[in-house]
Amino acid sequence: MTDAPVPPTPGRCPIDLAPDYAPPLSYAEGRPDDRPLCPVRLPSGDQVTMATRYEDVLVVLQNPVFSRELGYPGAPRVVDAADVHHDPDALINMDPPRHTRLRKLVSGAFTPRRLQAWQPRVESITEELVEEFGSGPAPADLVSGFSFVLPVRVICALLGVPADDHEQFRRWTTAFLSTTAFTARDRAVAREEFAGYHRSLIQYRREHPGDSLIDALISAADDRGSLTEPELVRLTMSLIVAGHGTTANLLTRAVFTLLVSGGYARLAADPARIPAAAEELLRREMPVDGGLRVALEDVELPSGPVRKGEVVLPAITIANRDPAVYPAPERFDIDRYAAGEDTEAARGHLAFGQGAHYCVGAGLARQEVQVALETLTRRLPGLRLAVPAPEVPWTEGMIVQGITELPVTW
Repeated sequence: MTDAPVPPTPGRCPIDLAPDYAPPLSYAEGRPDDRPLCPVRLPSGDQVTMATRYEDVLVVLQNPVFSRELGYPGAPRVVDAADVHHDPDALINMDPPRHTRLRKLVSGAFTPRRLQAWQPRVESITEELVEEFGSGPAPADLVSGFSFVLPVRVICALLGVPADDHEQFRRWTTAFLSTTAFTARDRAVAREEFAGYHRSLIQYRREHPGDSLIDALISAADDRGSLTEPELVRLTMSLIVAGHGTTANLLTRAVFTLLVSGGYARLAADPARIPAAAEELLRREMPVDGGLRVALEDVELPSGPVRKGEVVLPAITIANRDPAVYPAPERFDIDRYAAGEDTEAARGHLAFGQGAHYCVGAGLARQEVQVALETLTRRLPGLRLAVPAPEVPWTEGMIVQGITELPVTW
């Protein structure tokens, strides 16, 4: 077992999430024992209830009484009314049956059979990128040279999107996930640019059809009427934001944790540990929470009541460190998920959510993390931090909590 440091955390309840919209990574700091349902202020200044215990968060994620549709007048805003989290045409903000209809259109691209067929392409993309990164000068920034490039190349290849403009994708997805890192105007401009890009792409693929996921979605819109044009645009945008921004931050945090804990060298020496290590990294380093939900009726959570109309933030990042579920939850334990270990509770981590909004790309994210770790540790077994761990800069003003630059050498 190895311990890895965590970034500084805010104080006790009521917790002010402004400007970073990042619940504390330390479970003990973030959730006083007597306040498991904790009042929290969003960057907008609106106050909601943050659920922090594993059992409470699980209910909020699974129970359909908690709605993701917060487009009603007076609903709390993460940042402002233009926030992507309140876009009614975004898949993450829909309830069944509309959500079910749209999710069904994309879920077929992420079946185990499809992912198995896709694995050689992910491996090839990763090998090429590690070759590019490792042949360059050291020290180098792992974020700009690897972890932010890999997910965009993979998701663009899957969708049939040209990846030449990956720096543009990075700017757009960063703006989408911003609270205060971008101004409201800059976020609105980036969002419209991103939407315009996808409208042009969709038109191009209509004129030059192929066999990508975007082509399948266009067919659903044009041939079967299963998608409206705004839904089609928002769906392709959402797939890139989710497939790029979240995975990129996860990869960076995963490598950082492995380097500071000594786990990287252990994986380089014994790559058979990688699948188990990847699950522990997902539990501990997934950088996002479950999104706001409003209770459609009174409901009793394990820790107490939630009233009709009350808005709840299920804090996955804290629930995944609940000491009632995970022994020594703050510790990065590379063997927590090892075969033969007592891992029944640990296997229930909430990194990808639960219920209707369980991450449709969970299998792809797992695949990318495992392939990335296998390739990095094999090709660059001597990888190490080029600066002291406390000097590594973390993001500010972002919904996704990550690392802005990770200087490494080898």
